[in-house]
Amino acid sequence: MSDVSTADKRWGIRSIAAVLIFVIAAALTPIAMVGHWGHATVVNSEQFIATVVPLADSPEVQAAVTEAVTEAIVKQVDTSAIVGDFLGGLLNNDQLSSALSAPIAAGVNKLIGQIVEGFITSDAFQKLWITLASAIQKSVVAILEGGNEGPVQMQGDQLVLDITDLLTAVQAQLVSQGVTIADKVTVPDSDRQIVLFEAPAVAQLQFIYSLASPVLQWFPLLIAILFGLAITLARRRPRMVLAVGLALVVTGGLTTWGLGLGETFFVDQLAGTVFGGASGIFWNTLLNYLIIGLQSLLIFGVVVAVAGWFAGRSRPAVKLRAHLVAGLTEIGSSLPANGLSAFLRARADAVRWIITAVLVFALVVGDVMSLNRMIWLLLLTGGLFTLLQVLIADKKETAG
Repeated sequence: MSDVSTADKRWGIRSIAAVLIFVIAAALTPIAMVGHWGHATVVNSEQFIATVVPLADSPEVQAAVTEAVTEAIVKQVDTSAIVGDFLGGLLNNDQLSSALSAPIAAGVNKLIGQIVEGFITSDAFQKLWITLASAIQKSVVAILEGGNEGPVQMQGDQLVLDITDLLTAVQAQLVSQGVTIADKVTVPDSDRQIVLFEAPAVAQLQFIYSLASPVLQWFPLLIAILFGLAITLARRRPRMVLAVGLALVVTGGLTTWGLGLGETFFVDQLAGTVFGGASGIFWNTLLNYLIIGLQSLLIFGVVVAVAGWFAGRSRPAVKLRAHLVAGLTEIGSSLPANGLSAFLRARADAVRWIITAVLVFALVVGDVMSLNRMIWLLLLTGGLFTLLQVLIADKKETAG
């Protein structure tokens, strides 16, 4: 009697531990996904540049940058006054000079805009964009680490972008195109800095980053280990596998929903600014890695849930499993007996665990989440499980 109660107590403790670990892993999954994205895309300078470089080819981004730079320069040139003074000295007729100065000034401003646009769409801007992207990445990391330097800085609760280097390059281009007055233009600091959006939660992000930065790269692997431990401790492992799959689907779906809210907030913050039209493109490009990762998580969660159901005790699962195993065993029985089959048969469960562990490790380790890689790994894993079941068929029993 005491042995039974001891066993029940042991299983009760293991079940409670399994559930607690499962809950912790599920709660940390969204944080792990976002943290891994942050490490791979924002903290990793090479990946950040590779991610944002295509933005330089985006018509929306080019239009936004052209408008911002043109406004900053034209605002200081005051072409109306320059043209008016020129015509006044040339025509000696104030009424005629006043009538002609406005359209001529508008034409000069349009010319400046066209030259700026030509530079923004040129190869020279592509090279400058890479330099700017590198500086922006360092600035963002500095902000996360508590610093405040480079082209992106915090000013109170506002995240501000300094376009001094871009303005300097464009002014040089204008001078080379014959607009010599651009060389004498000094853009004040207030016009060199563009408020991107309000960011009152930066202090919280800095605190989270300071705690999590050492493990950001390995966060998904840690979550996988926790889920694996929960499955190992569970009394009914197939049911826990099913729960893990459903948890991945739910957390992946909720995180995707949260990203949608974040995009709406981001776009609303930039609405009415020169970057308003490019905000959606920028968001989707910068978070593309995370979006692909969440898609992979959802698909993987569905596969894990199906695997848990397939290995469970429900009548449809038992019936389907029996038919599948019988079919694979029949195929395996037609193969000649060999030492490999006997070796694998004796260690079938261990081999299945090894295959699963290798799959999970390959999925969560690495800097780039790839939907194609995940699909191919799942297909490979399914093929290995199928091959294993064929090889472990008992030829003697089948023949008998």
